This record gives sequence, structure tokens and C-alpha cells, in this order.
Amino acid sequence: MWTIEQTPIGRIVAAPNAPVFCTTRDYDGKLRDDLTQLVRERFGIESALYTCYQVHGVNVERAPREETSRECDALWSDQRGVSIGIKIADCLPVTMLDPVHAIMANVHSGWRGAAQQITARTIDTLEQCSSFDASAAFAYLGPSIRVCCFEVGEEVAERFDAQFIDRTHAKPHVDLPAMTAGILRARGFADDHISDSGFCTRCDGSIFHSYRRDGKGGGRNLQIAAQ
Repeated sequence: MWTIEQTPIGRIVAAPNAPVFCTTRDYDGKLRDDLTQLVRERFGIESALYTCYQVHGVNVERAPREETSRECDALWSDQRGVSIGIKIADCLPVTMLDPVHAIMANVHSGWRGAAQQITARTIDTLEQCSSFDASAAFAYLGPSIRVCCFEVGEEVAERFDAQFIDRTHAKPHVDLPAMTAGILRARGFADDHISDSGFCTRCDGSIFHSYRRDGKGGGRNLQIAAQ
């Protein structure tokens, strides 16, 4: 079970038994030292933090590299001493860790990326460029807008398999976490290796930033993985 913890940078939600967590404080690029200190103190990992310029696309890049204007919505690494951060404010963060081969990836999966199979594309990259083994890996689905709140138009709903569309509302709702978990299982992840936080960013009372709730002036959460 994911747990809410109070830290020097505010509340975080930590994944079970893994160096993976999501912030609730707005990430504006100025918290790097605080975040790497938290990774060191909470998980015992000395690391440098890497992020990328996200555009709701499907480009997958390898870290470490300096944060750059180059477009990217998934980062991966096969090096120790690395933390990878993905900015979210309703989109689904998908973290994959293969502890046997020391390979990790962090994916920013909004509906546009999900419709273009960004999670599957990231796994393709890992398998082509490293010794990543899905059967040995763990996946962590962080806080995101959930099917309860993810209302879309028909032009979006038609991009997804009907089994992931809830039509019990006035307009269709999309279940991106369920779709993503299905992709992970199909690619070799064991059921008990997939951990879903279950947190909705959009629900009233949520502790997370939400673009749908707060608009353009809202903040960004950061899901971080480290090794």
C-alpha cells in the first residue's frame, strides 16, 4: 500500500518497498537539492536528479543527461546514482524498476501518450537497449486522474478499447490506470509486481495538483524513482 508521509518538502506519497514517491509540493525546478536530499535520507541513495521537457508525446530518452529543451515523455537509466523525475498534474506516472539488472524508467502517460502506447514503447526501448526483463520488474502507477473524474469527449473515447471506457455517466470516462496495468501484464509483468497507488488527483479534497481542477495556474507533482 502506498503511504502518505510528512517530509521537509511537504507531504509525499511513497510506493511500497521501493525508492519511488510522488510529491505534493509544486515542482518549479528549484527543489533539486531538497529532492536529492530526501532520496538520500529516505532511501539511502546518493543520486543526481534528471527530468525532461514533457510534451505529451512518445519520445523515450536515456538518462543521465542534463535537463534540456529536447522533447521527451519517458526517461530510463541503467546507471546507479540516478533519480528520474516525471512532472504530472492529472496524467499517469508509470515507473518501472528491474532490480535484478538495475534498470528503471519513468513515464509520463496522459491520454495522448496512452493512445500512442507510450508505456509499451518505453518497454520496447528498454528491451532493445538494455538487459531489462519484465518478468523480474516491478511497476508503480502513481497519483493521476481516475475513471471517476476523467470525463472525455467521444473523439477521445474512440481512441481507447471499449473495456476501458465507463459509459455510466453523461459523457464517457476513461480508465487509464486499468489500461496501463493491462499493457504491463501483456508485456510480462506479474500481477503482484504491479502496484497502483489508487490516488485520484482530480477528486475534491485531493492533496495533489490537478490541471482539470486548478487550471493553467495550478502546480505540478513530481514522481521520482531512484537507484
